[in-house]
Parts: sequence; C-alpha cells; structure tokens
Amino acid sequence: MALLLLGLSAVSGAQEVRYSWLDLSYMNQNFERTGSQVPVAGQTVDVDGTDGNGVRFRGSLELSKYIYTFVDYGSTDINVSAVVTNDQGVFPAEDKFDYTTIRGGLGIRVPVAFSADAYAEVSYDSLDLDLGSFALENFDMGEKGIGGTVGLRSMLNDDLEVRAFARFTNVGDANLDTREFDSDTLFGIGIGWELVRGLSIQADYESGEFSSWSVGFRLDLDED
Repeated sequence: MALLLLGLSAVSGAQEVRYSWLDLSYMNQNFERTGSQVPVAGQTVDVDGTDGNGVRFRGSLELSKYIYTFVDYGSTDINVSAVVTNDQGVFPAEDKFDYTTIRGGLGIRVPVAFSADAYAEVSYDSLDLDLGSFALENFDMGEKGIGGTVGLRSMLNDDLEVRAFARFTNVGDANLDTREFDSDTLFGIGIGWELVRGLSIQADYESGEFSSWSVGFRLDLDED
C-alpha cells in the first residue's frame, strides 16, 4: 500500500503535505469491556460497556521544515448497562460514562516524494474513564503514558490526501476488574478531501483494543 501511495503521488504533481491545521470531528468510540465489584457486603454490581459518540479536536503546527507539534483530544459518552444484585433482588440500570483521551507531542517528517512524507511522532498520552456510580461501586480509572507513531501521508492530487499509520501507547487497554491499564498497538487509515480552498472533510478509522472512527472538517492554517 505504501509503495502504491508513493507511486501515485510521484506522478500526480500534487501539492506538498501540510502540517499546520485545525480540525473538529464527530467521533464514535468502541469500549467493549465488562467489570464486577462488591462495593458492600451482599451487593454486587456488574457493568457492561459498549460504544458511544462525541467530539474530537486535533491540531498541528509546523515548527520548521521537518518538525511539527500536535495535539489530539477526544471526548465521548459511552453507553453502559449495569446489574445490581443484593438481598432485595436484581436491578438493571443504564447510563453513559465519559471516555476522554488526550495526546500531544512532537513529530518529524521525512519527504519521500514531492507530495508524500513518512513521519514519526512521540507523544504523551492520557486516558480517563469516568463511569460514575450505580450503587456505591467505583470503576473510575485514569492513567498517563508515552506513545509513538510511524506513518505515511500522501497527496494523490491537489484535493485528495490519504494516510496510514501504526501507533503504540502505554494506555491503550483497560481492565475494569483490576482497574489497571495495559499497552496496545493500533493501526489506522484516513482520507481528506478539500471542499474549497483551505477547508477539507476528513475521515479516519483506528483499529485496536478500543477502536474508533471520526468524520469532520479541517481548516488549513498555511493555505497559500
């Protein structure tokens, strides 16, 4: 796939890849995790998370010809169902909880064709799960760690960008029973189409322990 992107960009005469932009997207986040707690003697709370939706904000700023800084913030409301069991009976319940991710760091770009770059990033990653409480239990979790990404961005023509990447993070998975985080390696693809000069629509998909997809708009800050 990478060789195909490079070949197409090499013959297309497309513009260079840009690194100064802001975008805002609708985001869907997957969270298929279960957990169980006994908050007080004789009472058990079982929770089951599924998926949810929210917003995603990303920004990038070119610092020099080869260096840029970036931030990626996502906030979604995850659907969660619960069953509270005690000596009074079995009580089902439903609610939503906050799933918040923040990534920020530095990246380096390496041109491999006029309109295609390989890139590498190092980031400081944060994942927070705020589940609230159904019946005195506490599944809230939060952790920070280091992440790294390698990928390829290519302009196939003046309007169409495609991208692919692999990303490692120390906070990519969560166990609700132990309330501990684990690392994960995620793989993603994305596409951007310029609607009018400086404004494009973006679509991204990321596959991992917690997969997600987003669709939104990007404003280029260095549009000539």
